[in-house]
Amino acid sequence: MAAQPSVEAQLNQLGEARNLVLRDPGFWPQVLHGTLPIITGPIVEVRRWGADFLAETFSTPVVDARAKQELAIACLDTLLRLSNETETGILKSVVQCSASVYPIIFRHICTNRNDADTWNKMIAIKSKILSLWDVAPIGVRICCIKFVQRVILVQSRGITDPRLVDRSETNLATVPANHPLLSLPSLDAEAQGLLDRLLSILHEDLSEPTLITATLNNLAVLVKTRPPLAQKVIGAVLGFNPFSKMPRTVTVHDRLMAISMEKTVRIMLLNVVRSNPQTPFTGRITQHVARLAQAKAELNDSFSRKRAAASQQEADAKRQKMIGIQSSSTPTATPPPPAAPVPFQPMQSGEVTYAKLFTLATDPAMTSFDGQQLPIDLVLQIVIGSMYSVDQNKLEAAIAEIKSRYAVVLANQPPPSASMLIAPTAPRSQVAGGGPSNQTELTLAKLEKKEEDDEDDEIQLQLGEFKLPPPPRITAEQAHRASLESMDRMFLLIDEFEKTSLISRKSKLGINRLAASNWDREGWITLLTRMATRGSHGETTVKSESGQSMSLADAIRERLFQYIIEDFRRRMDVAVAWLNEEWYNDKVMASGGFTRDQQYPKWMMKTMDAIFPFLEARDRLFMRMLSEIPEIPKELLDKVKILCLDPDRATLGVQMLQYLAMFRPPVREMCVDVLEDLWRNHVDLRPQVQKLVNKFRPEVLTENIKTETSADTNMVVNGSVATPDA
Repeated sequence: MAAQPSVEAQLNQLGEARNLVLRDPGFWPQVLHGTLPIITGPIVEVRRWGADFLAETFSTPVVDARAKQELAIACLDTLLRLSNETETGILKSVVQCSASVYPIIFRHICTNRNDADTWNKMIAIKSKILSLWDVAPIGVRICCIKFVQRVILVQSRGITDPRLVDRSETNLATVPANHPLLSLPSLDAEAQGLLDRLLSILHEDLSEPTLITATLNNLAVLVKTRPPLAQKVIGAVLGFNPFSKMPRTVTVHDRLMAISMEKTVRIMLLNVVRSNPQTPFTGRITQHVARLAQAKAELNDSFSRKRAAASQQEADAKRQKMIGIQSSSTPTATPPPPAAPVPFQPMQSGEVTYAKLFTLATDPAMTSFDGQQLPIDLVLQIVIGSMYSVDQNKLEAAIAEIKSRYAVVLANQPPPSASMLIAPTAPRSQVAGGGPSNQTELTLAKLEKKEEDDEDDEIQLQLGEFKLPPPPRITAEQAHRASLESMDRMFLLIDEFEKTSLISRKSKLGINRLAASNWDREGWITLLTRMATRGSHGETTVKSESGQSMSLADAIRERLFQYIIEDFRRRMDVAVAWLNEEWYNDKVMASGGFTRDQQYPKWMMKTMDAIFPFLEARDRLFMRMLSEIPEIPKELLDKVKILCLDPDRATLGVQMLQYLAMFRPPVREMCVDVLEDLWRNHVDLRPQVQKLVNKFRPEVLTENIKTETSADTNMVVNGSVATPDA
């Protein structure tokens, strides 16, 4: 008995069979009939390959429609068995294949009135798929939505205008009257029920964003090809607002999903108006699109201000103990007119003290307040804050008032008496009467004490260098909190400065300039980026907002990353400055022999992964950011390629590749490789990339022309396309 081939050998044989039908579609029916007994066997890898091959068979346009009808009838038993699988990949392919097979079987039943066995198999497959719609994984449920759309298209009436009717389309108009298997009222009622169930996805509170997007994409086809259903579908879409279901705490994922759904709704509604400008829904569609645009702008604005507002609230909470003191000690922001006199409290009579001399406030609460009760650090904060905000006119008036008071005090002091001036020089023995009088003794005692005090002052002045006591030790938790708060304050300072372009900047020192010569926006950005790249090498750890321990440098990097993606269109310069510093530091560390992970590739790709989903066709300024980062790896160009495959952003992606190929010679070959791949494997993009391929790599087009000419010659000589032996 011959040994059974291994799984790998079977998959290789099946792959060779698939390559054969791709080269010559004429062998497709023969290969499919040969693989049907195999793909329902016990090996899951083979079943997965079979499900994928079935889905490809009925979705490819190279197989003839008549051959597809024969193959669809032969594949129903296999599809029914595979529909009982539990593996997600197999189920997805089975549902996709069934969506392609259902119109074919329906048309077959219309012309074969008595083929009840085939119709019952199709009904069993449909029931199984509808039962998976609510319980299967997300990927399978999306495929179920496509299947339901096909059922609705088949079981509803199409365009009634005979000039616009597509004879190849399958709908209720193809069902003959008095058909024994197909009941028109039942089919139409089922289609209406499935449509209502499909529209309910838009208004369910727990609907997944991916399901909503898939539903909207499938509804667009119904509006275009089924005018009787258009009113119900458009009404449901106009009642859907993706921003109304946003959670209280909006994450980047929530924001991306909402923007994606808004974009799908907007494109769908605008296509409806574009295809039929006279539709009665034009006014409502225009208003709804405007409301969605306003809600999107408000979401982006609130997301950009979220972190800054949170940081400001924390700062306000920390200062709540000194609000009353600052409000009374700090001058108001709006100064009075210069001509108005500044009111000061007159100096009180009696013994002159420093408190009386320098007390200018007229508020009784302030004059009776004992400043010694405040800690010294708080006093310093109040004094420094007052110095920055005090009005110059008020300051000059206060200084003048103190000078005048001091002059009055000096003028009112009595001059020293003659005895006080000469007594220190006269010996005690020369006083009349053989002993000093009481007044003389008192005067001498005062003068001696004054001399001793002066000597003490001189001794104090002759002491050595004065050293402040060491600061009190702080806990690790306090250090962590202070580090994060310092970072937040720095980012708040950056937003307070107005962004100045390089062209309008006054200082143009070129290569001789300092990195942070001024404490402006550029200076703070330079400080933060160099703290992240050069300030610490992992020896200092802090706790992030999520509670995880990380190095101080990584904490700053994470904060820079969050700051950039919150509003990347306005903060591209920050991203470029940071990534250039990371790349430079990686090179310096590598040349110095330090073994460490490269930080530039990690954070550059993380930043691009966060930005690319939000790019729109109008974001051409992003091409400049790609041109200014120091290094572009192949992984980044793969993301640009994915951008080219998006119909809405294909122009932006192609322009990025063209820009980089023209102005960044080191990556020109990689960019042209991507353009060549797009031209060879994506026919719909050929008109956009053909000119670029012809400019940078014309031999590709020449090779293709030779290949097509050779193929045409063979067809003329042989009368048909040469095929390999079966």
